[in-house]
Amino acid sequence: MVKQFSIFLENRPGRLANLLDILGESKIKVLAMEIAEAGNYGIVRMIVDDDKKALSVLRRANMAVNQVDVIIIDLSNITVAVNVLGGAGVNIDYAYTMDCRKVVLKVNKEAEALKALSDSGLKVYPGKV
Repeated sequence: MVKQFSIFLENRPGRLANLLDILGESKIKVLAMEIAEAGNYGIVRMIVDDDKKALSVLRRANMAVNQVDVIIIDLSNITVAVNVLGGAGVNIDYAYTMDCRKVVLKVNKEAEALKALSDSGLKVYPGKV
């Protein structure tokens, strides 16, 4: 499983730039990012190259941050994967693409999802992508 951060930011100019500057100053690379608007706030979901360091950096910067496990598969396998997961009773809470070749999946039952995908022969990317 891969760690994903959800960072809550005020929905106003400069807040995203500030977040990315904080990570950049600590030499943390963003590997995938998705933004969901929620009124006065936005949720920035991202995967970085050093999740432990990023968590520390974000907390020191007083960022409201949450960390969850996500599954990453090849985008070319998305149709098979969603059918496998649906058949296993696993719900996909949300998804977004990563580097045009992979898709990030947040599911409600991680263990069941990993088993179903593995049993079907689909590749799941490990902790480091």
